[in-house]
Amino acid sequence: MKKSMYASLLILLIVFNHLTAYSQNKLTDKVNVFIGTGGHGHTFPHAMVPFGAVAVGPDWETQGWDAAGGYHYDAKNILGFSQVHLSGTGLIEGGDLLLMPTVGKIKVDPGTHENPDAGYRSRFSHTDEKATPGYYQVRLLDDNINAEMTATERVGFHKYTFPKSDKSHVLLDLVHHIKGGGSGVKQAYIQIKDTQTVTGYRVTSSVWAANRQLYFAIKFSKPFISNVIYDPRGLVFNKKKKFLWDMVDYSAPKIKTFFNFKTEENEEIMVKIAISSVSMKNALENLETEISHWNFTKIKKEASQKWEQQLHKIVVKATPDIEAKFYAALYHNNIHPTINHDVNGEYRGMDQEVHKTKDFTHYTMFSLWDTFRAAHPLFTIIHPERTKDIVSTMLNFQKENPRKMLPMWSMYQNENTCMIGLHALPVIADAYSKGLIKEDAKDLLKSMVISANQPGIDSTAHRNIYPSYYGQQHYLKKGYHPNDLVRTGVSVTLEHAYDDWAVALFSDKLGDKKTTDTFLKRAQSFNNVWDANSKFFRAKLNNEKFIEPFNPRAYHREDFHDRDYTEGNAWQYLWFVPHDVYGLADLLGGKKAMSKKLDKLFTLPEQDSKVGDVSGFIGDYAHGNEPCHHVAYLYNYVGQSHKTQKLIHQIDKEFYKAAPDGYIGNEDAGQMSAWYVFSALGFYPVNPAGGIYVFGSPLVEEATLNLENGKIFSVRVKNYGDKNIYIKSVQLNGQPYNEVWVKHEDIVRGGILEFTMCAKPTRWGKKSKPVPYANGKVN
Repeated sequence: MKKSMYASLLILLIVFNHLTAYSQNKLTDKVNVFIGTGGHGHTFPHAMVPFGAVAVGPDWETQGWDAAGGYHYDAKNILGFSQVHLSGTGLIEGGDLLLMPTVGKIKVDPGTHENPDAGYRSRFSHTDEKATPGYYQVRLLDDNINAEMTATERVGFHKYTFPKSDKSHVLLDLVHHIKGGGSGVKQAYIQIKDTQTVTGYRVTSSVWAANRQLYFAIKFSKPFISNVIYDPRGLVFNKKKKFLWDMVDYSAPKIKTFFNFKTEENEEIMVKIAISSVSMKNALENLETEISHWNFTKIKKEASQKWEQQLHKIVVKATPDIEAKFYAALYHNNIHPTINHDVNGEYRGMDQEVHKTKDFTHYTMFSLWDTFRAAHPLFTIIHPERTKDIVSTMLNFQKENPRKMLPMWSMYQNENTCMIGLHALPVIADAYSKGLIKEDAKDLLKSMVISANQPGIDSTAHRNIYPSYYGQQHYLKKGYHPNDLVRTGVSVTLEHAYDDWAVALFSDKLGDKKTTDTFLKRAQSFNNVWDANSKFFRAKLNNEKFIEPFNPRAYHREDFHDRDYTEGNAWQYLWFVPHDVYGLADLLGGKKAMSKKLDKLFTLPEQDSKVGDVSGFIGDYAHGNEPCHHVAYLYNYVGQSHKTQKLIHQIDKEFYKAAPDGYIGNEDAGQMSAWYVFSALGFYPVNPAGGIYVFGSPLVEEATLNLENGKIFSVRVKNYGDKNIYIKSVQLNGQPYNEVWVKHEDIVRGGILEFTMCAKPTRWGKKSKPVPYANGKVN
């Protein structure tokens, strides 16, 4: 852990030594943390530090699609302040350890939106609400309590300013839980150690995290004069204001506890609450190690500084609107994955046993179907050391996983496999190609092959929930996922073919020819679901016949579970061959035919998808969902780069806003934001594991990337303006540059990428060499 700490300190010194003149203003002041909290963005304004285990802030609801992030900008009242949340996801989970300050009669029920007076909910107003990176504040209007929050990596720090009252309370609600399907609290425990110290745990179960153990420790800045332990089954302890020392602990499936105080006007009561997946002892150690004092302002300042350090990794100059969108995006790219071990290095693994990390930071919360596309490639540029730790975490995850699989969609010692693909494979391959691994390369390749070859469980009962997990045996046998055995078999086949290519990339660089040949062959499995007549990838049955009838714009055939594609249709999944784009062009009839097909995609009459985040349409292109994110860049492969350039600006204007409803769909744990960060800089990883970035059209006038290796990479734009969206010429380090792509190594060695822009399409890019599949040939 010391080695990692010293490396982090060196990185921070490097960042601050390379600030440009225009970066001296606080970048945290440019971050609007409310962007994405409205609409269906599912982000939150909660107080946290970059990649922190706790995200402390308000919850407005426990059920429903827009409860996923805990907070929604349209809410008029809030339930209280919980400690753990998911940012931007479609999963409904979290909301752990709710605290709520109240005054007056104790209310054990939360009340409703329509009738908050029936419970401990409180109304609030955005006019008396503030949030900046690392800090959240709101006034609870019903009881006139000002609530403030900040955080360290594992500790939430609350400050409540009470009115004068003999009946001031702080509620700890262990029943409260943001609920996905089948969610529930299995067991809770509370231990009153003294009149300022409380420890306990809660075990929850849901579709997304079947067995989640969360331990906590709480410290109050002022002794409480009494407490009430409430059991919804009807048992109430300490009704009288008398502290009963023989009732210091209590266990039940559901517990709520009130801590009672007498307060003077504007008296502050502070609460520190730490979490651990291991034990109450570890939670208390986390608390005492990270915040050993009661100086709220100091922790708030330190949290802000941690955000400042991360945001300074990319400093941009642009219009105020674009700067606001850019820094909100960069902020969201520093939330997930989250730290998963205690200050002593211990964490609970996939086997539910306690393990210890010594040489790297252990992480959780991998929404890989989303983030492998751009968020993880972005990490390789701005977080190379963190990327190494992420790869090490993934290897440990597999070793501790009874199924011996690398993570797919994992959180808190659980794998829910809710999305398709084995996308830890491209993340690992990309990191290895860029020299960003700490582990033995042969061990990593072995882990990738094991995961790629792991057969699923043949279970019809689960085919509608876990398509990748339960269908791999069919893919290994037939080269595709039969749609009568595996839901969304077309998209699963396409994504597994890409993941196989990532294994081939890794093994090729390692010099393992046998493995490379095997997985290169498997990487061509997309051909097995290609229909030459319709020129689409189509669903096949186990008898190798295509399903009829076929409608390329349909999202399902008869019901929700009767789908050929995951959150998409044939038009949107037609383009998912990022490892062989030119091979796809050949299937379509050549580059001209591919160009015409792209044109049709972007000009089809818009239709309502009625599927989750399939939104943000330009024709049948849907920017609100990840499978389309690379598609606008494909014009570079067919000699029509100007069309990509125009689309990037259109997507920016139509689907990103500096407002609460600023994302067209779920922000998805950093992926929607990573698209924006890359695109604002002027390039994007069409092939996420290739180490090649394809040009778009820059949205910023200047950008300075302060790299961890001490180098600086600058993007400069001449003739910057709203109408000048087309590239006239490009220079790399002062030399004319005609390729429509740039290599990762050109960025991380430092240098200057200069775009000269104009208002009309040009022939720039026509003389470009073909876009390589990877930095080093593997096809």
